[in-house]
Amino acid sequence: MSATYSTPKFMLSLAKLAKENRVSNKEVKAKKAAKAQRVKDIHRQHKIATQMDKELTKLEKIAAKEETKQAKIQAKEDAKQAKIQAKEAKILAKAEAKEAKILAKAEEKEAAKQAKIEAKEAAKLAKIEAKEAAKLAKIEAKEAAKLAKAEEKAAAKLAKAEEKAEEKAAAKQAKIQAKEDAKQAKLDEYSNSVYVKEAAKQAKAEAKAQAKAQAKLAKKAKSEERTDIIRTICENLGQPSNAADVSVEVTA
Repeated sequence: MSATYSTPKFMLSLAKLAKENRVSNKEVKAKKAAKAQRVKDIHRQHKIATQMDKELTKLEKIAAKEETKQAKIQAKEDAKQAKIQAKEAKILAKAEAKEAKILAKAEEKEAAKQAKIEAKEAAKLAKIEAKEAAKLAKIEAKEAAKLAKAEEKAAAKLAKAEEKAEEKAAAKQAKIQAKEDAKQAKLDEYSNSVYVKEAAKQAKAEAKAQAKAQAKLAKKAKSEERTDIIRTICENLGQPSNAADVSVEVTA
């Protein structure tokens, strides 16, 4: 009787997997060479990085040194520029002060000139006003003299008219009185007669009425004389006159 041996399934699977993953010696060498190359490349890159870091540090130092140098140059330049600006500001301030002084002097001169012109104009105006005032005073004096003359003339005319009226009235009164005296003498001759007495009474009444009428006429004449005189005064003064508007009261 013979025995039969079979290969386990996991062994078959492992054999199959080993067959699939089997690598040749050439490939192993190639992989090792690639790995060695990668290590070499890494070392080379590290060396380059170290060198570049050194170069960068060196450049940074140079840049810092240059920056410090440039800062010093700039500070020196700024100080120089500030000094120049201060000098220019001083010159400008001096020029402005000089210009202000010149301008103030010019303004003062112009103000003095203007004041002189104004004073001259004021004097001229005062002279014109004085001349006008003198002219006006002369005209007023002339008008006053003319008015005084007219008033004097009117007063003389009024006095003459009043005197004439009084003389006329006195003459009339004397005539009336003479007539009355004659009547009275006649009445005295017939005083014992009643008829004569009545006649004397009547005559006396008539004489009184006549005297009253004569006095009224004399008053009217005197009023008319006054009206004429006032009209003459108004005409001399250059004012319009109207006899109808003039009312004069005369006391007998």
